[in-house]
Amino acid sequence: MWRNLRQYITHLPSASVGAAFALMSILFGTWIARIPDIQLQAGLSEGQLGLALLGMPLGAIAIMAFMGPIIHRFGAGMVTWVSSMVYVFAMVLPTLATNWWSLAGALVVVGIGAGSMDVAMNAAAVVIEKQYQKLIMSTSHAIFSLGGMIGAGIGSVVAGLGVPPLFHFIYAAAIMLAVTFVFRKRWLSISDHSEGNHKWAWPSRSLALLAFIGFCVLLSEGAIADWSAVYLRHTLKGSSFIGGLGFAGFSLTMALGRFYGDSLIPRWGAGNLVRWGGLVAAVSLGVLLVIGNPLAAIVGFTLAGLGLSLVTPITFSAAARIPGTSPGGGIAAISSMGYIGFMVGPPVIGFIADQFGLTLGLGLVALLCLLFGMLGSGISVGK
Repeated sequence: MWRNLRQYITHLPSASVGAAFALMSILFGTWIARIPDIQLQAGLSEGQLGLALLGMPLGAIAIMAFMGPIIHRFGAGMVTWVSSMVYVFAMVLPTLATNWWSLAGALVVVGIGAGSMDVAMNAAAVVIEKQYQKLIMSTSHAIFSLGGMIGAGIGSVVAGLGVPPLFHFIYAAAIMLAVTFVFRKRWLSISDHSEGNHKWAWPSRSLALLAFIGFCVLLSEGAIADWSAVYLRHTLKGSSFIGGLGFAGFSLTMALGRFYGDSLIPRWGAGNLVRWGGLVAAVSLGVLLVIGNPLAAIVGFTLAGLGLSLVTPITFSAAARIPGTSPGGGIAAISSMGYIGFMVGPPVIGFIADQFGLTLGLGLVALLCLLFGMLGSGISVGK
């Protein structure tokens, strides 16, 4: 792992892409840590907050439909730079919200910046992979996972010190804006010169399959993020101390798996990693649900993170290499379906939990992991 990370950081084109992933995730982690304060500031109930939070994925999905042609026209690096600035400035807007509609509107703008940056920086990673004949997508996503934890950790400390969200985000945005200018020239040198189709078109069977896998994976991640603590505390009657340990273990192995991914993919094959990753996640979730013990649940969620860790980077890289499809268009399709899965997964699991119990709801996640593992065995990310 350390060798891969050292090679990644010392290779300037890769490091510049990693900076974009880190910038986005650190700010997102900062936002996660301050949601309770912004909820109180806007005077929102849990239900109102839940509806307002839909603004971010809705804004992201709306812009992603146009990202393929935009990236083909202006280049992945240029769009990464512009969208990063939009995202940085937009992240201040939620701290100004005083009611439901102002927070929802602010998060739509944040989603537009986040969605465009998400597609652009992943497309930039693919361009670097092709130009330098080296895999960097998995490590880039590992940096994203790590950045989110750093942002949330720092955000929690700052919140504990009583710093108002507005001042917190202004300072954070100023630092991140400086980062965008530090890497501006490096990002602008990354261009997407693909000859694939970048116009509106029905997705090919290969792209549709990858999009479905992306939907399943992000739905699973969203469900575990939102329901693992509830399962540990309410279903299994665990203590408040262990409530967050399931997701903590899940996040840790997600990041570790991704740091090793770029060296494992050439050795084991992308299809094999997706197949076995889906199987590991499915079995881990299934066993923890059958045993019904808090310790087993923590171990199960932790192993599920390892199983899911490489699937999203692999699907992004594979989608960008489909003949006849531009990298930006392929990644936009995966991102759109992934965001939809991440958005609809938690409420669907909640509905099932209300009717039949959370154990059955998480059982559906295990079945989806098994399904995408079976479907993904033929995936390739050859250079």
